[in-house]
Amino acid sequence: MNKNPFEFKYPDDINPNDVIDLFVPVFGEYYSVPVVGHTFINGARGSGKSMMFRFMKPDCQVLVDDEGIRLKEPRKICDIGYFGIYIPIKKGHLNKTDIKLNNKHGEALLNEHFMVINFALSIFKELSEAGFEDNDVNRKALAYFFNNVFVKFLKYSGYDESKVLDKDNPIQNTFENIIDTLRSVSSEFQHGYIKKLIGSTEPIPYNGALLLYSDFLFEILTRIRKLPFMPTKPIYLLIDDADELSETQRKILNSWVSLRTTNEVSLKISTQLKYKVFSTINGSRIDTPHDYSEVNVNDIYTTKKDLYYKRVKEIVEKRLIKYDYKITDPEVFFPVDEAQKNKIEAIKDQYIKEQLESGKTEGQAYDFAYRYAEPDFIKGLGGNRYTYSYAGFKQLVNISSGIVREFIDFASEMYVGELSRTDEREFEFISPSVQNHEIKKYSRKKMESEFDKYKKEAANKGDMDKLRNLIMGMGGLFQKIIVSNASERRVFSIALNDEPNEELSRIIDLGIQHGYLQKSMIGNKYGTGKSRLYILNRILSPHFGLDPSSFAGYKFMDASILKLALENPRKFILAIIKDIDGAIDDGQISMFNEIDDSHVL
Repeated sequence: MNKNPFEFKYPDDINPNDVIDLFVPVFGEYYSVPVVGHTFINGARGSGKSMMFRFMKPDCQVLVDDEGIRLKEPRKICDIGYFGIYIPIKKGHLNKTDIKLNNKHGEALLNEHFMVINFALSIFKELSEAGFEDNDVNRKALAYFFNNVFVKFLKYSGYDESKVLDKDNPIQNTFENIIDTLRSVSSEFQHGYIKKLIGSTEPIPYNGALLLYSDFLFEILTRIRKLPFMPTKPIYLLIDDADELSETQRKILNSWVSLRTTNEVSLKISTQLKYKVFSTINGSRIDTPHDYSEVNVNDIYTTKKDLYYKRVKEIVEKRLIKYDYKITDPEVFFPVDEAQKNKIEAIKDQYIKEQLESGKTEGQAYDFAYRYAEPDFIKGLGGNRYTYSYAGFKQLVNISSGIVREFIDFASEMYVGELSRTDEREFEFISPSVQNHEIKKYSRKKMESEFDKYKKEAANKGDMDKLRNLIMGMGGLFQKIIVSNASERRVFSIALNDEPNEELSRIIDLGIQHGYLQKSMIGNKYGTGKSRLYILNRILSPHFGLDPSSFAGYKFMDASILKLALENPRKFILAIIKDIDGAIDDGQISMFNEIDDSHVL
């Protein structure tokens, strides 16, 4: 029995050989990330940022050359092009809102101290696991580093470490001593100071050590670079999910970016589109390209859709090859519903014939057929529109909306569904019925149970209700348009004639952060500039009964009209469809509340 090729693993749990076999740079801009310089990598959860950081770690880089091509034999760590150190920011771990002093400056210093301790612990943990050769030269060099560099900069920071290591101390033992010392610093701060703040109504003075970035961590990192087992190239700190830092801590991180220390230490900072703070702790601002470069992962889907399709195809091919499947072509492994395809093709052929007979050019005829065949097929299903099939690799890539994790997640559920359908016998592809069933179920989960989870975790539950209304309004409107007589029926986006107010902007941003919406810009209808474009995530296509293959269709409206959806989705829909030819108010918004179980044999 073949293994599930789409089984999800956290990147850190994937062994380096598998990373090299499976990694595909999902966004073309990836190649601008592992270069000298501070970089912000922005993208929704699941867009491939953590997998990229996993690929950039030393245990993977020794297996490839500087172009990312696998080597016949691993190279030495000291020969790799940079040394990537992974620092995950876990939710709630560093975000210490209880670190308060009488003034903002003191609060910032304590937060930086706390950040530096935790960053240093992650750095030395990664170094201890890098597999450096434990020879005489390396032992002496690292012991000297501990006794004469690490301890010295601790003392400068206000912490006395009396321990002295023997020059022949094994490398692993020396790293353990460094980590133990840092844990002692952390323990003194957390147990000796932070615990006193709990329940205290007054700020409490702090008289302990202060480990800061420029005075301690950066100095330590520059000395680490000079150790004989390290490459002479820059160290990259791979800081994952920086949105989880508090606002004060983000300003501190921005202050580190502003130092422009990139020739020795470059900060590679990933965010889930919630960072939104680009001032330093002193109030100055960091800007691109002077202080950092920026990669927006989601732009690939809104501007380079063909590239995303090729990337996902390559990802799936690599997985099918890795797990020894007979069929490794994704378009064959995820086949379309042939009966539905043939019916749509027949409509296309009929439209082309009619258009040519009416005097249209061949290009015009094909454009008409492409534009209307699919919507008219959906319209022709009438009350049975929930029977529309979303099977087929290309459809599924469109539905994943630029988020690789979405594709991997629902593909894994399709594997399990096919396994159940075949009574756990070996199979060569995922049947269209299983694909269709699982993607509809997955889409419904995104709009229902997953949304409920986000709302439960949200600080402002009222805003989450408004976001749900906005999504229902947009999806419901697009559903009415696709079965209308409008000239453009495959609509998935709303373009605004003017700027949204603060409330609408806040709710839209919330939708983008949670992955329900994407944003872009488009030329306005007057030809005088750009308009804001908001795109519904195509993962919701099955929930609303939409055609996910449309990328060009959008509906212009005033921001005040879109704002209606925050409180009353149906009122919003009625305000728009009254001006759309053939649009009917049938009182429904979601068409796919029924889940077809016909795949169960």
